[in-house]
Amino acid sequence: MSKVTKEDIKKVSRLARIEVSEEKREVLASQVGGIINWVEKLNEVNTDNVEPLTDLYNEPLRLNKDEVMDGNIAEDVLKNSKDAKYGYFAVPKVLE
Repeated sequence: MSKVTKEDIKKVSRLARIEVSEEKREVLASQVGGIINWVEKLNEVNTDNVEPLTDLYNEPLRLNKDEVMDGNIAEDVLKNSKDAKYGYFAVPKVLE
């Protein structure tokens, strides 16, 4: 079994560039150690006769026609704009 220490948490937090207080390091070390122990238990499960799961459903995905549609709501969308001209959003000039 792996034992995660406060020093391990300090090193990982330094590498991840996150600040972890001294008080929280002990709590995190315990929690991460528990997760690692749980994963190690999963490694003990016998999976010799189990086929790998590649798909949850055996049905093919429905395909939609590849059609371009604007939804005919351009006027409704442009109502949200402060300034619309010629059916487009009008914005201040950015480049000279």
